[in-house]
Amino acid sequence: MALDQRLLAYDYYLGFDVGKFFHHACAIRSSDQKIVFSRRVAQDEQALREIISEAAFKGSTLVSVDQKGALGSLVIAIAKDLGVDVGFIPPYDFKQYSDAYAEAKTDAVDAYVIADISMRMTHRLYPVGDTDERLYALKVLTTHRSALVAESTRDKNRLHDLLTKTHPALERVFDKSALDSSIYLRILEQYGGSEGLSRAGRKRLEAFIAKQPYAGGKAESIAEKIFSAIDKQTFTVAAVDVTESIIRSLAGNLLCRRVEISALEEQIAAYYALFPESAILSSIPGVGDTLGPVILAEIGNIDRFGSAAELAAYAGVGPSKKQSGVSRGTSVKKKRCNRALKNALCTAAQCAARSHDLSAAYYDRKRAEGKSHKQSVLALARRRTDMIFAMLVTGSLYDQAINAKKL
Repeated sequence: MALDQRLLAYDYYLGFDVGKFFHHACAIRSSDQKIVFSRRVAQDEQALREIISEAAFKGSTLVSVDQKGALGSLVIAIAKDLGVDVGFIPPYDFKQYSDAYAEAKTDAVDAYVIADISMRMTHRLYPVGDTDERLYALKVLTTHRSALVAESTRDKNRLHDLLTKTHPALERVFDKSALDSSIYLRILEQYGGSEGLSRAGRKRLEAFIAKQPYAGGKAESIAEKIFSAIDKQTFTVAAVDVTESIIRSLAGNLLCRRVEISALEEQIAAYYALFPESAILSSIPGVGDTLGPVILAEIGNIDRFGSAAELAAYAGVGPSKKQSGVSRGTSVKKKRCNRALKNALCTAAQCAARSHDLSAAYYDRKRAEGKSHKQSVLALARRRTDMIFAMLVTGSLYDQAINAKKL
C-alpha cells in the first residue's frame, strides 16, 4: 500500500533508542523507505553531533526519541542546536505501535521502529520545541519539591509506626498535626521517645521546649501532655533504645527537609513571578501559589494545545469512552497522562469545592447524580480545565461574573 505522501514532510527520519551510556540510531530515507544507516552511538556530544549531522546534511531530517527526560536530553539539545526538528513518541504509544512489528526486541530494532513510526505516523508525534530555560527551571524545582514532600510523608509514616510499636499513647500525642510543628519534631530529635523523655524528666523537657522558637509559653502544657501519655504505659518493649535512635534520626531528617523545602519554595516563587501566566493561574479559586507553579510547569506553552479537550486529555482529567459490541458509553480511566498535572488540577478542584461557592455547587450536583467523591472531583477538574485553557489563551484573569458557567 502506498504511503500518504502528505505525511512524508522530511527527507530522512532518524530514530534514537536512547540509553544511559549508548544509544542506537537508525535513519530511514522517506523517498524509498530504505535504511540509510543503523549503528550504536555513545552518549557523547561529539558522537551525537556527527551522527545527526550525517543525516541532516543529506536533506531535511526529523529526529525522534522515545524518552525526552534525562536520557534523551542531550540528543534533543544537540539536534535543536543543529536546527533539526525533534519529535517525541511517549513510551506508552511506542509499546502500542511496536507490538505490530514482528521483530525480536533489540536496541537496533527499537531504533528502526521509532524511525519507521515517525515516517508513517508523523502526525502522532509530539513536537519538542525550544525549551524556555526559566520554564524548565520551574519544572525542575517543582518536581524536586514534590519528591521532598513525598519523602517527608514517608518518614512521618515510619515515625508514627515506630512510636506506635513502642508507646501507642505517646504516638497519639505526636499525631499528624503535631509533626507539622517543629517543636514536636525537635523533642523527638532530642529525646527519641518515652525512654529518652523519662530519663530527661519533666523539668528538663520544659526547659528544652521553652528555648525553642515560637514556643510561646507552651512548654508546661506540652510537657504535661507528653508525660501524661508516658504514665499510661509501665512496661518497656524490646529493643527500645535502637528504635528510639531511629526516631531521633527520622525527626532530624524531617527538620532538615523542612528547611530545604522552605528554601525551595522561595526559589519557586521567584521563578513563578517571572511568568505573566502566574497572575492568571493564581487568580483561580483553589490554585494558589503552591499548585500554580506545578500547573504552569507541566502545561508549559499553552499554544502547543489546539483545544481545551487536548489539554484535558494530556492531563488525564477527561474520561475516555469505550464502546465495543454490546458495551456502549462506558467511561474508562486514562492510563496515559501527565500525572503531576492531573494531581495538581484535582487537588485544586478539591480545594475549590470546599471554599468556592460555584465550585461547591457543581461538586454537590455531581454527588447528587450518584457520582463518588473522586468522580465528582474529576468532573470538576475537567470543567475547570476548559476555564484554565481559555484564560491562558486570552490572558484574562478569573472573574466570577464572566466565569460563572465555567467555574
